[in-house]
Amino acid sequence: MTYILSFNEVGKDRIADVGGKGANLGELVGVGLPVPPGFCITAEAYRDFLIEAGLQEPIREVLADMQPDDLEDVKSRSEAIQGLINQSAIPAEIESGISEAYRKLCEELEQAELPVAVRSSATAEDLPGASFAGQQETYLNIRGVPSLLEHSRLCWASLWSHPAITYRHEQGFEHEKVFLCIVVQAMIEAEVAGILFTANPVNGDRDELLLNASWGLGESVVSGLVTPDTITVRRSEGRILDYAVGSKEMAIHYAADGGTLEVGTSEDQRKTPALTDPQVLELAALGGKIEEHYGSPQDIEWALRKGKWYVLQSRPITTLREPSDLYIRSMFVEIFPDPLSPVFLSLIAPLFKSMLDFTFQYWGFSLPKDRPAVGVYYNQPYWNQNYIEAAFSSLSPEVREPLVSAIANPFGQHGAETKRELSLPYIRLVLNTLRFMIRFPKQMPGLIVKYRDQVAEVAEMSLEEASDQEIIEAVRGLVLEDASPLLDYDFLMIAVIGRTYEMLGTFLEPNFGERTEELRAKLISGVTGNVMKRSTPKRRPRKAICEGFLAVQAWYPARCVSSWGRMSLASCSGERSLWLR
Repeated sequence: MTYILSFNEVGKDRIADVGGKGANLGELVGVGLPVPPGFCITAEAYRDFLIEAGLQEPIREVLADMQPDDLEDVKSRSEAIQGLINQSAIPAEIESGISEAYRKLCEELEQAELPVAVRSSATAEDLPGASFAGQQETYLNIRGVPSLLEHSRLCWASLWSHPAITYRHEQGFEHEKVFLCIVVQAMIEAEVAGILFTANPVNGDRDELLLNASWGLGESVVSGLVTPDTITVRRSEGRILDYAVGSKEMAIHYAADGGTLEVGTSEDQRKTPALTDPQVLELAALGGKIEEHYGSPQDIEWALRKGKWYVLQSRPITTLREPSDLYIRSMFVEIFPDPLSPVFLSLIAPLFKSMLDFTFQYWGFSLPKDRPAVGVYYNQPYWNQNYIEAAFSSLSPEVREPLVSAIANPFGQHGAETKRELSLPYIRLVLNTLRFMIRFPKQMPGLIVKYRDQVAEVAEMSLEEASDQEIIEAVRGLVLEDASPLLDYDFLMIAVIGRTYEMLGTFLEPNFGERTEELRAKLISGVTGNVMKRSTPKRRPRKAICEGFLAVQAWYPARCVSSWGRMSLASCSGERSLWLR
């Protein structure tokens, strides 16, 4: 039985034994790159731990009939499985293997109780199609055998955290076929550390490397706790394109009794670049070697101590956008004029994608695959215009282009009105729009009442008694579960308002000619004195449709709509404007 493997015994062909992270570290060691020494606790150790503790069947029972889309259900089952693991003893043979490997590592580096990082490494982790980054736990500055054994078991249990369970479900991995390996790696008391992307994840440019650097251990950068320096390097020219000095508000260092502590940085440290220009180019060259070995863009964690570089891990960049993708912020300029916090972005980015996808699906279009809907650049959200274009790919260019423009920026002007065509996708769009116009005004009051009740329930929480985790989960639930359906309809409403405004003009123009624009503006803005002349029986269907348009438009305050039908979110007020502020 192989419970322990050193880094120099593994490579990319041993993912099933040591997981993605362990295999990648072994691969880097094998080609002579500067990786801090360490060892892996294998998948076999985890598997035998479950067998010896008799946990396999109880875990299956806990997972039976789980509702993956019900967060509370997933969380309760997660807690049950983690409780089972944390209460179980590690078999003696596995304990002995871990203890002996740690003792040898201490001897190699001539330290009695060497500080190590204990990192999870799932057998489905750090793969080209799924990173699993952040789904399981990492523990830093662990010293001594008892603490190492305790944190190894905590790592095993973290395979069953509710984010990890949800992520496996979304990625299509069977829970019982993913095993948790552990990487035990000597800690580097870094002076500077951070992340290096060997392709620019913001614009997809493969010739640009993007670096983040800050003082102390790299956890401050990886966890988003500081605003690091951000450096862009042109690979082909070997030169720095941009060096933005971040505020680097704090640094993470070793704590004397194990673990880590956060220390505020001095004013001078905050203003000083963490890396010199020559160091930046050295690190860029090191990243180029790693990418060349793997043959694909890499996300690399690195550290610098006493002039020596260390590679802590490397994984494929799984979310790299295509260089041709166009990201635009026109819709967000007025709503979010300033950079957003990482916490708020973690909530708002999935909300925007949900709103966009709901609109496409309601209209009968398929969702694009293998490209992001929303991008984040310098803490600002952007639509991926190519994602929107891909959703409307079944429409002719004459119809598609104005639609893409209107979705990307529903508050702006979009040139010529949408053309009409007889294709099935366009007919389905029109029919679904009419269906929405008829049904939604009756559904809206109930949605608002339901959401108010959900807000009131969260408001009744005792902040003094609730834990930080409970408060965070309540906020995430309120936004991502309760508010999301309401905002999905809200975004569709905005899209429909733009489309119906143009369609209203189409129906009015045959009867009113040059007065169409004036009358259309009056109808929507609610100006008194305009009397709709009773039509002949032949024209009644047209009148009924016009009234349907007005019913939809009436849900937003009249003063949100100018004489040209453009909406200004900043001027919206009242209960019918559903944007969360």
